[in-house]
Parts: sequence; structure tokens; C-alpha cells
Amino acid sequence: MKVSLSLILGLTSQALGHGYVYRITADNTVYPGWDVYIDPLIKPTPSRIAFGGGDVNPLFNMSVPAIACGQGHTPAPGAIAEVRAGSNITFHWSRWLYSHKGPITAWMAPYEGDVSKVNVNELEFFKFAEDTIDEQGVWGTVRLMDKTNGTWTATVPADIKPGNYVVRQEMIALHFAVGTTQGFEWSPIGPQFYLTCFNFKVVGDGKATPKGAKFPGAYKVDEPGFHFDLKSKEPYPPVGLPLYKSQVQVNLEPKKQVVVSPTGQGEAADKTYYETQYKVLEQQGGMTSYFDSIGG
Repeated sequence: MKVSLSLILGLTSQALGHGYVYRITADNTVYPGWDVYIDPLIKPTPSRIAFGGGDVNPLFNMSVPAIACGQGHTPAPGAIAEVRAGSNITFHWSRWLYSHKGPITAWMAPYEGDVSKVNVNELEFFKFAEDTIDEQGVWGTVRLMDKTNGTWTATVPADIKPGNYVVRQEMIALHFAVGTTQGFEWSPIGPQFYLTCFNFKVVGDGKATPKGAKFPGAYKVDEPGFHFDLKSKEPYPPVGLPLYKSQVQVNLEPKKQVVVSPTGQGEAADKTYYETQYKVLEQQGGMTSYFDSIGG
């Protein structure tokens, strides 16, 4: 794997510290995410469970097609993650901005056929996991950084029908929901959406088919949760569909951990990939710390 580290780090310095999912652990199998800095430079294009393309910049408009799976969202996944209903999916985020407080959500939508031919704007997503603000006033995005080392875990509903699903994981930043801070007057006022989609196969014997909604359409511009003042002491009103909760619980035996190669080109290429990714994450973390220090 030959990739210019200096080029990657140069691109990283332009990213304004925004985060992205670089790894996913699903039912104890570790998959590479779509690394927005490294993966576009690898030839041939690496096979991922994540929809590729896009960048780390937010979406500001919930009414555009990109609100489903992000800007670009190509290439389509070349792989699929198999999970048992009732198992966990952990999303590993690069360093997140403390200022970008807001809800974390996970959605899933069933699909049939070839994922590369699926129109994600026609899929009906239901919300199966959500993390907002706790009784102490701490947001899920802060706990992600302080308590779980940049990871957030969602449980696949134990009672859903087996099959193929697109999983949509999202952060909604509310720091500019009602106004901007000094030095950032140029930014649009309103929520910021950071999201990625992934390709999953759920196995099990469930029958549930939760009601979903299409993106765009699942969110309404006038929902109070999109215009929530982070200084408010009022309870946060969640956005989108009500959270779906499984009607059954299961106790699954842990699987032996498996790590999927990020390159498919052998141990030496994987070692180079991980070393490069570490450097990128280190620099991205430094940029994030800087923007935190100036209130960005």
C-alpha cells in the first residue's frame, strides 16, 4: 500500500477538526470504516461495509438527499457485516469537538437486492438507538469522549426480522442551533448533521418490522430539538421518529474477536495502513483541540 503521508496530513489540516467513523466493531468483528483521508487514495479501492465518499464537513440542510447517507456516499459498500439480532455495534469516532454537543442516533432500514443499486432515499429507516443528555446535564457526545474513548455502542433490536439493512449512524451538533459564537458569524445558524451509512446482514428468528421513515422526510424543520439552546435547563425533546425498543431480550454468547484487514494486501500493507491512520488521527485530534480552545 503506497500512500503519501504528507499529502494525507495536509488534507487533514484543512478539516477543521470534524470527526468521522474510522472503525466499527459489530458482534465482535472489527471492520475498517471509510477513512476519508486514507481510503480515497488506495488503489484498488478498498472494500468496506461503509458507504464511501463524502467528507467530514457537516450537512446543514435536512431536506436534501444527502441527509440519508451523507454527501456523495460512494463507492457503495463492497462488503457486509453479519450480526446477530440482539448484538452490539460499536462506532469508533475520531476525536470529537466538545463544543459540538447534541444527540447521537442510529437508524436502520431493510433492503433487498444489490446494495450498490439501492436508492437510500427510498429506504424507510427506524431509529433503534439514541443518546441525548443525562440528568447531570452531560451530553452523549461528551460521554463519548470522556467515558468510552471515542466510541458509541448501539444494540441491534433482538426481535427484528432477519435480512439486509442499511445502518445510519449520526451526530447532530447543536452548538449553533440558536446562534453563532464570536469569530464564527459566517456559519449558518441551525443544527449540523454528521452521518455515515453501513451495510449489515442481521441473522436471527425475529418477526418485527418497525415502522420507518424516508430521508429526507424523517426530520421536520420546526422540531424543537433542532432549535434547542444548549444553555437551556429544559428537557431535550428528541428529534425524528420515536425510538424503537425490542419487545424481547436475548443473552448471546460472545463471539471470538475477528479483525478484518483494512487493505486486503497482507500484513505489511495493514501495518502501513494502521501507522498512517494513527498519524492522521493524532493530527486530527490536535486540530480538534485547537478549535475547542477557541470555541469552534
